[in-house]
Amino acid sequence: MDIFSGLSIGGSLLYFIPPMLLLLGVMVACVAIYKVLLGNILPTKVYNLLLGPIALLGFFIWAIPMDIGFYEFFRAMF
Repeated sequence: MDIFSGLSIGGSLLYFIPPMLLLLGVMVACVAIYKVLLGNILPTKVYNLLLGPIALLGFFIWAIPMDIGFYEFFRAMF
């Protein structure tokens, strides 16, 4: 009795993982740049308030190239 017989990690999952890792990296890089540039200048409440929008900016930086075909680069890799 093999309970994993119907489970296959096909090529579609391999197309999904690298862009998600890139998304995480871009968002962390945006927050790190924000922290280096404005971490000591801004008051703590303002700094914490702007962390979310800065991470969202990282999402948009990632999403625009994915929309114009960068996703196809990852499909071609596998």
